[in-house]
Amino acid sequence: MLKINNPNHKRTLPRLSSKRYCHIWKPAIKQLIRLVSYTAITLGTIATVSLTMAVAQQSVTTPEDEALRERTVLRLLTSADYPPFNYYDEEGNLAGFHIDLANAICREMAVRCDIRVNQWDNLLTAFNSSDYDAIIAGHAINAKNLRKLDFTNPYMRMPARFAILKRRPQPEPTPKRLEGKTVGVIKATSHKAYLQRYFKGAKLVTFNTQRDATSALQRGKIDYLFGDAIQIMFWLNGSLSQQCCQFRGDSYWDANYFGEGLAIAISKGDMRLRIELNDAIRELRRTGQFEELMLRYFPLKIY
Repeated sequence: MLKINNPNHKRTLPRLSSKRYCHIWKPAIKQLIRLVSYTAITLGTIATVSLTMAVAQQSVTTPEDEALRERTVLRLLTSADYPPFNYYDEEGNLAGFHIDLANAICREMAVRCDIRVNQWDNLLTAFNSSDYDAIIAGHAINAKNLRKLDFTNPYMRMPARFAILKRRPQPEPTPKRLEGKTVGVIKATSHKAYLQRYFKGAKLVTFNTQRDATSALQRGKIDYLFGDAIQIMFWLNGSLSQQCCQFRGDSYWDANYFGEGLAIAISKGDMRLRIELNDAIRELRRTGQFEELMLRYFPLKIY
């Protein structure tokens, strides 16, 4: 307390007793410490979350990012046991229509071709277990394959055709004109089923193998041979036929019997690659490159 009556007395100020006021300032200090600590933790958490989100945004590839990424290589899988489509030539190099088509597609897409070989029976297993983009080996578009794969548009249709013996001319085949005629066909095939459905008046002669059927035509045992146009074409153009025979009539395209054709197989849902491949094949057709490839490997037109 101040003593002001005595001028010689020293002024005395009241002193805060730590014991007297500790019940006031200690809780306040503790509350302040808690507030500072909570604020620091909160700011640290926010900073950590922000950093994590930033890193995640940089490392995670979204579908949009993938769609915009430029393709530099096309990884293709094929087999080597299906001449003239894909096979090893006399020098041990991978060759064939599919190989040349694949390289032409890569040039059109401005990418590098990486073509690997596997056995036909193992193609789907190898494709699903590795980082391949597509299979170009002669797969047909059918219900069985569509359960596991998507496909480009067909690049080749597989029609059926009639063939006759040159020295025994026959009329152009129609259901009416083939009534009573003998027509050779491989048993248990879609070609036989087609004849039974649309050429009911013809006398069908069935064979176990293609060689048996072509031999019968060559020896004049049948009037017509009906079957896969590509197989017949190679026989007609080869040495075994001795130029005995020729195609007669037009091609038959019924997809219910002869399929929708050959196409490049891709992973389910890979629409970006499907569009790119279709565009490349369309451009090859437009510029005449596809027709050039066809004539290189199929000297007789099958269409």
